[in-house]
Amino acid sequence: MALALLGWLLCFAVLAYRGTWTPFAFVGVLLATLAVKWSAVPLSQFRLDRRTLLIGVGAGVMMVLVTHLAYGRLSAAFPAVRSGTLELLSLLNVVGFSPPARAALIVVIASCEEVLFRGLLPGSARGQQRALRWPSGREFGGLLGWSLLYALTTLPLASSLLVLCAFVCGTVWATLRLATGSVVVPILAHVLWDLGVLVVWPLAG
Repeated sequence: MALALLGWLLCFAVLAYRGTWTPFAFVGVLLATLAVKWSAVPLSQFRLDRRTLLIGVGAGVMMVLVTHLAYGRLSAAFPAVRSGTLELLSLLNVVGFSPPARAALIVVIASCEEVLFRGLLPGSARGQQRALRWPSGREFGGLLGWSLLYALTTLPLASSLLVLCAFVCGTVWATLRLATGSVVVPILAHVLWDLGVLVVWPLAG
């Protein structure tokens, strides 16, 4: 987790300075591969079945719809929301890639993020996939702490909106991770949300 946090912090610093997502793909794949190779994230947590598919896809679609609904209402009431969103998209260099290249990077980077930041949650590597359950109060408290650390890796971009989005979304994906015992569920939800707000249905389009 320490390597993941440091790696993501440095990648966001490169993004702020050089305007490219490419380092995330290389660092993410390397660290995610090591996490699996060292059994920090067991292969059993990558099993794909009907329940995993339904929960992951359902959560991702729901997040896209809620995000667009909230954005539409907030941007209508507060014009600064739209300008802030456009500024954030510019910082992320979303417009600097063709849609296919952007989609491919999103799939790779989002998947690696989930393996590293949700797959390595304390206690998440124990046991097999289990019946759906809500995390305990102690687990949820730890989950919030890890989500905050994850969000703080975005600080080099100096966007409070990005920090907030990373914290809220990270909390949702971590809750899905602990609730299902599967790392595939947050991977699906994360990939679909990113594609839904950046490529297929651009948030500020």
